[in-house]
Amino acid sequence: MKIKLALLPILAVLVASGLKAQGPGTSANGDFSSRGEELLKLVKDRFYEVKAADAWCQRNAGFGASIKTEEEFAGAAKARLMQLKTSHTGYFDLHDPEYFGLQSIFKGPLQTKAVEYDSPGMDVTTGRFVRVVFAGGSAEQAGLKRGDRILTADGRSFHRIDSFRDRAGQPVKLQIQREAAGAIMEVTITPRRIDPAVEWLEAEQKGARLIERNGKKIGYVPLFSCAGGQYQDALQELYTTTLRSADALILDFRNGWGGCSPSFVNLFNQTPPVLTLGNRGGKQDQVDLQWRKPLFILINGGSTSGKEVVAFAVKKHRLGTLVGKRTAGAVLAGTCIRQSSGALVYLAVSEVLVDGRKLEGVGVEPDVEVEDRLPFASGSDPQWEKALELAAR
Repeated sequence: MKIKLALLPILAVLVASGLKAQGPGTSANGDFSSRGEELLKLVKDRFYEVKAADAWCQRNAGFGASIKTEEEFAGAAKARLMQLKTSHTGYFDLHDPEYFGLQSIFKGPLQTKAVEYDSPGMDVTTGRFVRVVFAGGSAEQAGLKRGDRILTADGRSFHRIDSFRDRAGQPVKLQIQREAAGAIMEVTITPRRIDPAVEWLEAEQKGARLIERNGKKIGYVPLFSCAGGQYQDALQELYTTTLRSADALILDFRNGWGGCSPSFVNLFNQTPPVLTLGNRGGKQDQVDLQWRKPLFILINGGSTSGKEVVAFAVKKHRLGTLVGKRTAGAVLAGTCIRQSSGALVYLAVSEVLVDGRKLEGVGVEPDVEVEDRLPFASGSDPQWEKALELAAR
């Protein structure tokens, strides 16, 4: 039985933009000078720190005038926005995985009817290491593991998006290394065309499982994204059905997207009463929508935004134990705006304080610190193992 929460309106960490969008990937002009001015005006008008925005615009006056190619402009725009030194700020085009993620998260504000991309079913770092294998996705079916380094795709240098573009349903041969000094392996992956938000939700639902350890049943749920109520609803449904017999719960907040509503913390509120419903035949059913057993949340430097807000509250109110490394310290309100070229600019537009405290640039420290070892991990995960050990005690 699926049970939904009645949520009160909240100030979302992801702030929607009301600007009218062009079609994805379109380019209004090739005049890079005018496109530079477009970016400067956006920062000047919308960036949350006025003085910083003015100083940035002065430093970058005339940006774009000497640029000749699309690739050069994208690289320069990314580098210049990094000068603002804040989270929720960046430039993304069709060659970036974040471009499709942002389009899916901001589908309504960007007025995008449908968002799909040719997904390999994994999250890969810029260093080409597999960071997350999505449950139910193509990478899992191909046997890829966390920590694998991808060298080539169909004999060409590997690219996180371009290696799979227009290849949905077609095999792509990857050369990978599983160990630093190990032999080069070849695996075949068949990407599929899917909305990123649909893939993240599927990964949450199919990746949830019970693990037996020391006579205990430990529930595990990966949450690559929290940007939308569907992920919160899915979690509540999981622990009232699939994970109902679990003695403890591990939530994986590492990497991916933030976006959790502050009301997400209500899932762990101990005060709502447990209801027992009896019918005319004498049968009784217990209704409990809260998680009341031990809770462990995995965090790292890729835990951002709304995930950090939830982690902060869990730690402050002692609702669970945080395991891993300090979170990103990326807690601002951001909006997403499509440029005339079709590229997306993610821009911080408001400061966010959590219970009066600034988390931007600070982050949330774990209760139990555990180093991670991603490169050539061969599927191992020391942070997850530690959380499992603690949960089984």
